[in-house]
Amino acid sequence: MNLTATGTVKGAPEQLCEYRGQVRLLLEEEVADSYRELHTEAQLEYEFRLRGGIPFPPFVEASQAFPELTIEVRWTESTEGRTGGAIIQNGVLREQALHSHAPSVNTLQEVRAEADGRLRLALVCERRGEAWLGYAISADQHAFFRIAGSEGDCELSASDGLEAEWAERWSVKPGRTEYYEIAPREPIAQEALRKLDRIADAFAREWIWFEESPPEETAIERRRFEDYGYPVRAANLRSEKLRRVLRPDADGLALGSFGGDTRWIAELLRRCWLTSGDAER
Repeated sequence: MNLTATGTVKGAPEQLCEYRGQVRLLLEEEVADSYRELHTEAQLEYEFRLRGGIPFPPFVEASQAFPELTIEVRWTESTEGRTGGAIIQNGVLREQALHSHAPSVNTLQEVRAEADGRLRLALVCERRGEAWLGYAISADQHAFFRIAGSEGDCELSASDGLEAEWAERWSVKPGRTEYYEIAPREPIAQEALRKLDRIADAFAREWIWFEESPPEETAIERRRFEDYGYPVRAANLRSEKLRRVLRPDADGLALGSFGGDTRWIAELLRRCWLTSGDAER
């Protein structure tokens, strides 16, 4: 099963109920038991695992009788690293798009989770001039970061949450690492802050959902976490990433694009920033 897709239907509750009945009959003919229904009172959601071929026809055909409903289909083709989406309304495939979800060649990321779904550490960064700018998040803390220098001789600065100031710093030299809080705190330069905001926003939208988000926006994720037996923390990986994107390793689940000459960046964040947060807690 190399293709996964979700179909989300939004509209008036009474129409959703009628639409559900019609589309179920069509789906049974089209894809048999290769899908699950994960509905809430506010919307319908269908989850598919397929060998190929996105099941547009049942949604399109059923929508002809319900022109007010909007159907959004999103899909991922894992073997080729592609994603796509489409909007269906009034019996018409209105919009369709295809994207590559591989990170930019200038962007590196790593995501690690424990077996129970807990987000251990996720980070993403880009090279900017002589430094690396990035965003790091665990189950209960997150921050912007900046790394200047090279492996074994560098300086790591981190913010307090998403504040626009550098709040703490680690100075790494051969054989020793020194930590200190920055007082007074240093404002993050506006150009760097804009880049950090962009990096963090793009990564969080793809990978993360937050416990503090409104229930109506996270109803599907909350339901899936309950179904899978995952505890909900302050920050959580999206269920689709946990179940289908991350791969098992010795410590739980992981995925990353850091190579031999950049792996030290992820190790530095784990050793300094993550460990410091664990110690405080």
